[in-house]
Amino acid sequence: MSGKERVVFLDRAAFTPDALPIPAFDHNWSEYPGTDAADVVPRLFWATLAITHACAIDAAAIAQLHKLKHVVVTGPAMVDEAACAARGIAVRHLSSTGASAQSLIRLLETLVAQAAH
Repeated sequence: MSGKERVVFLDRAAFTPDALPIPAFDHNWSEYPGTDAADVVPRLFWATLAITHACAIDAAAIAQLHKLKHVVVTGPAMVDEAACAARGIAVRHLSSTGASAQSLIRLLETLVAQAAH
């Protein structure tokens, strides 16, 4: 298996392709326009970094995601932060005033760079 970060965007429809190009850093990227609750675990199973705008990630899902290290929340998504903390998964929220595509890319670049060290 590759040492690259595996980034999965659960509900990419919140950002247009022009507003949020796929970041240039070395990684594997998967994206979905939206994700139903039943699809969260299959889509994030191999992810090291999840991005969600409105798709919830609950404790039951987190318990099954053994590779996940980071969750980035760009909108109103409910993420069980206690379950994440118990598994050592960092949760970052983009502020409602800072939820731009550029701020998301900068945050992703920072998280990936930290993971490499």
